[in-house]
Amino acid sequence: MRKYWAILVGMVALTTSVHAVPISGTISMGGEATLDNSDLSQATTVTGWPLVYVVADSGAFSTVSDFSFVNMAAPFVFSPAPGVPLSDLWNVGGFQFDFQTDTVTQTTDFLTIIGYGTLSGNGYDPTAFQWELSAEEPTTGGPVQITFSATAEPTPANNSVPDGGLTVALLGFALAGMEGLRRKLSKA
Repeated sequence: MRKYWAILVGMVALTTSVHAVPISGTISMGGEATLDNSDLSQATTVTGWPLVYVVADSGAFSTVSDFSFVNMAAPFVFSPAPGVPLSDLWNVGGFQFDFQTDTVTQTTDFLTIIGYGTLSGNGYDPTAFQWELSAEEPTTGGPVQITFSATAEPTPANNSVPDGGLTVALLGFALAGMEGLRRKLSKA
């Protein structure tokens, strides 16, 4: 009888030991971006990222050193919203942001892009994240090279990430095992 209770406890322990570990914290970036149009209200694409670096970080990102260079993908088409999905829009310190959609606010003087996507890396589960880029009108002529700041943080509306069904499968096995144990004990 004790043997069956040990099996039951082991099955229950299996179902409770699987947890999603989402990425938490924020990472702030700064740098320069080259746009396809000198009028911020008409820009649709970042054609290059001459310099992007980490300004500050917290939580899971605390392993990333300040002033680390950030690898950025170009071209990055952000307008018309919802933008064009782009795997690996940026990566730094073992983290990778896959851009999926965005909202864009544009005037002749300001550009704000809030990109939504999935952040993954460093042993954490993929986590819904948003990355906000803010830029002001450039002060020089020629190609539009703007200075920007950006912050990535968990998406407020959906900070949980499903684990792909493993927990439900383990729960099913545990319940089936409990039913088998109940039948075996009721025969005895």
